[in-house]
Amino acid sequence: MARPDPLEPDSLTADRFGHCPALWLALPLLLGCSLDAAIGIAPGPWLLVGALAAALGWVARRQAFVAGLAIVIAGTTIGAAWHQLRMPPQSPVTVRRPFVELPILVEHATPRKDGEGWNGLGWITDRDGGYFRRRIALSARGACPAEGAELMIAGGLTPIAADADGYDAWLRSQGATLKLRGGRVLGVLAPPSRFAVWRQAQQARLEKWLRALPWDDPDGGALLAATMLGRTALLPADAKEAFAATGTLHLFAISGLHIAGMAAALLWLAKRARLPELPAGVAILGLLWLYVQVTGASPSSVRAWIMAAFLWGGRASERATPALQSLALACAVTLILTPEACTDAGFQLSYAAVLGIIAAGGPAANLCARPTEEERLTPTEAQTATQRLRWRARKFLLGGLCVSLAATLAGTPLTLGLFGSASWGGVFVNLVLVPLSEIPLMLGMASVACGTSEWLAWPASWLNGLAAALLHLMTWIAQACALLPSVNLTLALPHRWLGPLGGALLAGAFLTQAQSRSFSRLLGIPAAALAAWLLLVFLLRALS
Repeated sequence: MARPDPLEPDSLTADRFGHCPALWLALPLLLGCSLDAAIGIAPGPWLLVGALAAALGWVARRQAFVAGLAIVIAGTTIGAAWHQLRMPPQSPVTVRRPFVELPILVEHATPRKDGEGWNGLGWITDRDGGYFRRRIALSARGACPAEGAELMIAGGLTPIAADADGYDAWLRSQGATLKLRGGRVLGVLAPPSRFAVWRQAQQARLEKWLRALPWDDPDGGALLAATMLGRTALLPADAKEAFAATGTLHLFAISGLHIAGMAAALLWLAKRARLPELPAGVAILGLLWLYVQVTGASPSSVRAWIMAAFLWGGRASERATPALQSLALACAVTLILTPEACTDAGFQLSYAAVLGIIAAGGPAANLCARPTEEERLTPTEAQTATQRLRWRARKFLLGGLCVSLAATLAGTPLTLGLFGSASWGGVFVNLVLVPLSEIPLMLGMASVACGTSEWLAWPASWLNGLAAALLHLMTWIAQACALLPSVNLTLALPHRWLGPLGGALLAGAFLTQAQSRSFSRLLGIPAAALAAWLLLVFLLRALS
């Protein structure tokens, strides 16, 4: 296979796909992890097949088709085996005693909104009780523990049905097969790490700092804390319902919007301080990593940080890394570290939306940004302020609509499969709320920067107040838009596998059109794929 021209734009055509190692790694890994999550496999034979396929790929490395096929088989089988080895048991479980005392390693824990206890996820570490390594959903009273603590907890134990819906379906997507309710901590078997305790303390301190306003406004403080910490549980109930109905709840998840904004602000400060570029870049990545960890290291935040790291690494080494390559690398790294993330709703929606934006939304926006005939024929000195404003508004609105439409198309099958509803209105509401959300985000960043000294508490509270006022405005806009008829598509899928199937179909449509220079193909082909998937869903519903 001839080596492609390094000056040619990154492509997914057959002659260049073999030179995209991240895609060759990420896609088979994702397929393998998904296969094991769907059907379950015996890891031994699959590992053997993966090793043989990898050896065949090495031997036949000069034969592109054979080597590529062997790499796909190796990545898929090894990914499936790795997922099986890392995942807790998923087989149905029978609970013999409703009240139990279990040793549990806490993976994730957050205090309840009412302050009466905490919820979380953990692993059962008891080897003799029949529940070893099973992931369990926790609801307990008392102080919220730090992640990594091993506790002896007593409470009521119930299984989670394989065909559960609602909140239990989300718990199943996290690998949990058991629930423990009314828990009471009997003792600490092993303390958490110092870093975990520090993270928990910093999160509590930041939440308290961000809630401090010059006037009494608990809801405004909760909105700002949810924005900066990525905790949608902090949102007032009416605000959360409105943002969910309009497809804009993603604004309160730590994602590329947060990471990119913080990175841009820190880079600007580093340039103003005339700091060396390489040490400053490493320090900024370190600060962003701490922020990701303190806010809970959600799949979307980890994805955004890994992409930022690869993009910066390519720039520092003077080898620009395409955005699609960075996304594939982030996906591969995440699956290698935590293969069970493939079933996580945040992982699926985050990667699907960003793939849609990179492969179709961004290129379509660039096509819309091309000068019109009026712009080309009007000399610069003859252009009026009204004309320039009109041209910029057109580019902003059309570009934003392309990006929003691509993200919505990419996430619709998964959203319907996970939650039973998807917001078409979000395509347009995002045009207003996404740009507005950057202002409270920047104000919140400035407030967090003031947190280095208690002397800055007063100006920080006013920054919080301004951010809270803007978030109230955003909430009002979301609530008004949520009242519009047909803003949501409600559709219960007859089979659970239809959601992932639709997501894979849309991903394939976006990838095959990624290098198109036609606006109708960039967004039209994925839209047609979504329409075909919806038709299949309606047919299966009619047959069932």
